[in-house]
Amino acid sequence: MADADIVQLGVAMIIIVFGCLGNMFITLVFSLEYRRSQTLQPYELIVMLMAVCNLGTELGYAAFFILYLLDLCTYTGETVYKIIHFFNIFLPKTVIWLTAWLCFVYCMKIVKVNWKIFLRLKQKLSLVVYCMIIGTLLLTILLSFPVVLFIKLKVNSTNICRDYYTVNEEKELTFIYTSLLSFLTSFLPLVLMLVSSLGIIIFLCQHTRHMGKNVTPTSTSHSDAHTSVAIMLLCLIALFIACAGTALSVNLQIATGQFDVQVAIALSTIIYSSGSPVILLIGTVKLRNNFSKLLCPNQKLLNYMKRLENLLY
Repeated sequence: MADADIVQLGVAMIIIVFGCLGNMFITLVFSLEYRRSQTLQPYELIVMLMAVCNLGTELGYAAFFILYLLDLCTYTGETVYKIIHFFNIFLPKTVIWLTAWLCFVYCMKIVKVNWKIFLRLKQKLSLVVYCMIIGTLLLTILLSFPVVLFIKLKVNSTNICRDYYTVNEEKELTFIYTSLLSFLTSFLPLVLMLVSSLGIIIFLCQHTRHMGKNVTPTSTSHSDAHTSVAIMLLCLIALFIACAGTALSVNLQIATGQFDVQVAIALSTIIYSSGSPVILLIGTVKLRNNFSKLLCPNQKLLNYMKRLENLLY
């Protein structure tokens, strides 16, 4: 095992641990919220599913890094390798589509237009979200399954754990598959994210102009909340573009038989799955408040003591 592999494994595990903590916190907060109220808002359900999928992604890539960098795939066998790679495509691609749907749902909630289709979607938003989630799961499962057909451990190879794609025998099929995968699970979600976010930004700009004439405390607070949501979505999109750009270039290189960059796509994926909960935590009021309570459980007592000090002195 080379020194570079040790460094890569160490960096990957630090990112994974950090991401697991953030996604576990989000999952716990919304699980307790569901237990308390027996329901979740559409955006809360999407964020919770994102956290669950991110958590699964990090655990799957932790197993991948150990097998890949420590050359342990010969002990686990080809089947385990196929299962890990299936979930390492299925879960991250599901998260990407869920991020796109989150942008869409926020667009539905914030933007106000009198289009009939728009109004109908708003009225049945919960049902629409359930349909989107089911459709996303079916699509990503269908697109993730073919990867197992391209994996075959080559016993005669000097580097078995890193030379497992049968691209040399099926170059055209592999290129078509990776191109289709990138189009359906990277390009299309990105278009939806950008259109939804652009709609929110345009609406907020128009709303700010009207607010200049009639300024009330309530409208100002709503505008601030909507602005923070727009910033959160733009940060998620920026993180996605950075990670997806890396993944796209790596996918094309893998399709041509260059395997040394396989770690790069894994690192970009876990960076996204670990970075997105931080953005969601900062941009979502409920998560931010729960995190503040976790850091300062006796906040009420501290506020009371400060007031008492002010009265005494």
